[in-house]
Amino acid sequence: MIKLVVGLGNPGDAYKMTRHNIGFILLEHYVTKRRGKFAEQKQNYHLATVQIRSLRTYFCKPMTFMNLSGEAVSAVMKRYEIMPSETLVISDDFALPFGKLRLRLSGSPGGHNGLASIAEEIGTENFPRLRLGIGPAPENTPWEEFVLERFSDEELDALDEYVKLGSQCLDAVFYKGLTLAMNQFNSQTV
Repeated sequence: MIKLVVGLGNPGDAYKMTRHNIGFILLEHYVTKRRGKFAEQKQNYHLATVQIRSLRTYFCKPMTFMNLSGEAVSAVMKRYEIMPSETLVISDDFALPFGKLRLRLSGSPGGHNGLASIAEEIGTENFPRLRLGIGPAPENTPWEEFVLERFSDEELDALDEYVKLGSQCLDAVFYKGLTLAMNQFNSQTV
């Protein structure tokens, strides 16, 4: 059972609608849909609490910048005694095409600095993750620049549908379980 959902992104208005922040975007949409609200914390994260299936579920946005996301995630996990297997991390993935989801039970960071930071801080790569495709990066554009660019007009036109698909995937995780959600959503694209 998932008790903590983490959306990765970078804090601040300069990053708000960039590809790297799609984890924040999905998390904010989902929490709002569930009538939750993020509160600032003294630690380096914003947290929302939502009742799902009569259980308290935490939603976290690290405010540490992407490369240090693990510090915030580790703090929340320790504070609420949450195991890695109970923590779902939402991140962008420039290797997947825009509009495609990939839900996994565990895996390597795959070059994603936020996932690498979390794995290092909590001592394992064995935590579920939902990767949201933002690719492909244009030829001759370094991925470090691509992920920090704002969405294209075409992507913005499809973003609402993409976020709704991600939200449906989260519902499936909570109500059907990770394996059934993987079977249902890993083949879907906006």
